[in-house]
Amino acid sequence: MWSLIFGVDLMIYNKRGQIRIIEALIACMILVAGLSASIIFSSIYTVAKASELEEVGINVLHVLDNSGVIRKIIQNQGNWESEFKELMRTLLPPETFYNLTLFSSITNQPLAWLTNVVGQDFSSGLDVVSLQHVATVSFPYIKHEKQKIDIMLLIDRSGSMNDVEPGDEFSKIYYAKESTKIFIDQLNMSLARVGVISFSSEATLDVQLTNNTVEIKSAIDSLVASGYTNIGDSINMANEHFQSYGRSDSVWTYILLSDGKTNRPEPESYAREYAISESENSAEIGITTYSIGLGANTENFDEELLKQIATEGYYYAPSAEDLVDIYTAIAKNLLFTVKYDVVTIQLTLIRGG
Repeated sequence: MWSLIFGVDLMIYNKRGQIRIIEALIACMILVAGLSASIIFSSIYTVAKASELEEVGINVLHVLDNSGVIRKIIQNQGNWESEFKELMRTLLPPETFYNLTLFSSITNQPLAWLTNVVGQDFSSGLDVVSLQHVATVSFPYIKHEKQKIDIMLLIDRSGSMNDVEPGDEFSKIYYAKESTKIFIDQLNMSLARVGVISFSSEATLDVQLTNNTVEIKSAIDSLVASGYTNIGDSINMANEHFQSYGRSDSVWTYILLSDGKTNRPEPESYAREYAISESENSAEIGITTYSIGLGANTENFDEELLKQIATEGYYYAPSAEDLVDIYTAIAKNLLFTVKYDVVTIQLTLIRGG
């Protein structure tokens, strides 16, 4: 008898399950990296000379993944069972048998068990060769979970926010207010809290983290544009507020909107270094960050700085009217955290001597 078990690792975890199937046990896992399909094999243990059955097994895993059958099995799509059996019939030499089992590491429950070993007797007269390969296979097996989140809105209220961008009907500060209020409406306030920090020559804490939407929107409506631009102070204030009032079991994030180059405290070169330093402090604290550059002329604001500040995403709004779509996109990112299942695939190939 030739025995082969291939395990496929979907994510790197410290916990690895082991299950006995036939006479050989070698566990491997599949690491889910995204939506694209890719397989990378590396030899963990091999005999001196690769066997024909080993090559057959590697080919089976390649074909199963590239054909999308594994994905269909896990997601129970279409007539996957017939498709799987037909593939195995064409891939395996005569008198070759298989056991294939899929396990979810999130639920610790079997996802599928497939075999053509029915009424076979392998109790004697068989040789055994155990081989192990690690395959990294990517496919979409995604779970969404709602999460607690604390969000600080960092809103530029410098004098230039009174300007009207070409094609817009109203001022930039008007659209900034309307879009952030729409953003609030999209959140689940039983899980989220929102605070507001506005900045011009200096930063101001307009409302602390709260789930009181009336209070948040009132603070946003009261913003008046004037003065210069001090991005560093707004980030510093957000860092301090999260450390003092952020919930330890929630995600901390801020969204920074600006239409100008940071120029306070003077000189402008120091103001920029100050903003970078505070954003680095945000990362050390564990704050995730988004930034938005506002204005048709990107030379009016420091796009490179805003990109450097953002750990989760930088967005460009050439028109202030674009802010609604941008804040909506960010809200969708924040509503859920993506969980990838860890699936163990065990394949045993058996052939009589």
